[in-house]
Amino acid sequence: MDPHEHDTSGRTTTVRPTPAPVESDAAALADELGRIQLRSVDDRRLRARIETVVDRDAETLELWYRLPHDVHVSEAFEKPIPWSDRFKFARVIEDLGYSPSNLEGIEGEEIVLERVDGEWRAEDPERRFEESFPGVTGDTGPIAGLGFGITVLYLLLLFVATAGAMNVVGALAAAFMLCFLTLLVAYLW
Repeated sequence: MDPHEHDTSGRTTTVRPTPAPVESDAAALADELGRIQLRSVDDRRLRARIETVVDRDAETLELWYRLPHDVHVSEAFEKPIPWSDRFKFARVIEDLGYSPSNLEGIEGEEIVLERVDGEWRAEDPERRFEESFPGVTGDTGPIAGLGFGITVLYLLLLFVATAGAMNVVGALAAAFMLCFLTLLVAYLW
């Protein structure tokens, strides 16, 4: 029968060659997914390797990462001029234990990446710390956030409490009281 010949029911039939059996990707896929599982930190983060550092221009540099399944992605950073923890790149490098003078050592280092707007980005150490200890970072804290006047009163109370203690037991009691009050203020803050 011709490939486009009509059969008796009026339908057009086509003869298709039988496709060759497709080789299974199960073994390769198992290896790839196993590496991803081993390098996953949680449902939004994974560990990758820093491949290279590239100086793009006077204001931009770029880190290239190798993901567990051998895909390469890059992230651009503002060049930290002056070197300061205001810049994410400086925070990431210092979190890895490096300084600007030994930057070439980061190539091959492991780094935690997180998925942000569909792209892999280096986890910001500052945000990780803020998520771990909310209310501790920044310009405010249990004492600083109370305002200058209350801070002075708090320090005056500390002085009176410790100066009134003429012996070791009284000084220890005053120190424990101060610690308790500090923890109470921090907890209530």
